[in-house]
Amino acid sequence: MIVGGHGVAAVEPELDPENLCVTPDRFRAQLELLLSAGFRFVSVGELVRLAAGAAPPPGLAALTFDDGMENNLSVLAPILREYALPATVFVVSGLLGQPNPWMDPRARARMLTADELRELAAGGVEIGAHTVTHPDLSALGEEACRREVQGSRDTLQDVTGEPVATFAYPFFGHGPAAVGAVRAAGFSAAVTGPGHQSWKPLTLPRAMITGVDGLTAVVAKLAGVYEPVHRSAPSAAVRALTRRPRQRLRRRRRGA
Repeated sequence: MIVGGHGVAAVEPELDPENLCVTPDRFRAQLELLLSAGFRFVSVGELVRLAAGAAPPPGLAALTFDDGMENNLSVLAPILREYALPATVFVVSGLLGQPNPWMDPRARARMLTADELRELAAGGVEIGAHTVTHPDLSALGEEACRREVQGSRDTLQDVTGEPVATFAYPFFGHGPAAVGAVRAAGFSAAVTGPGHQSWKPLTLPRAMITGVDGLTAVVAKLAGVYEPVHRSAPSAAVRALTRRPRQRLRRRRRGA
């Protein structure tokens, strides 16, 4: 099982419109849930080695975090050390040291610098590539995919001084050109997102956890039942009918 996320930090909801950050308390609760269920944590690279081209053995979990947010070092890394757990962080190489483009500027959130990335890697976190500019690779041709995939790998290897063997597709988008570029670059594993059931090493599925997911939603996502229900017509109808009440409730909570 591969669990995906982005950041771990306490951020005001209006400053995190994509719900990318999970609060530290929620993240610890999620870890406790998996640990109490008996899961053993490994990196993505180790998971693929143990799986040997098939579905991984039951009871294994890999934690992954996309983009390379600064809080992966300042908040996530200490929690990983507290629990003695490995993780994989997929970094957009062209965003090193830049303001976080997915967060409201008022949050003053940013991406890892080169020095911080080296520190994260030195602490035992597996560093994976996530392209240079974070495009949807399924919309690009072979040459553009090659530049994004290999360019990210080369920069991250130069910065960390370590091999970069795993990759994450931005927006989970991939087609023959993207997978071909990942294969040509020599990656041993690449991850997608929910809804992808293949356990082929270069198109591995993930359950993606957001900042608004409670433990019930987390369990549903890990069990693979959340996406089918969420996409169903009855679920869409319920969301449409309750959209305004939910918006009013969120506004009241923010004003409290």
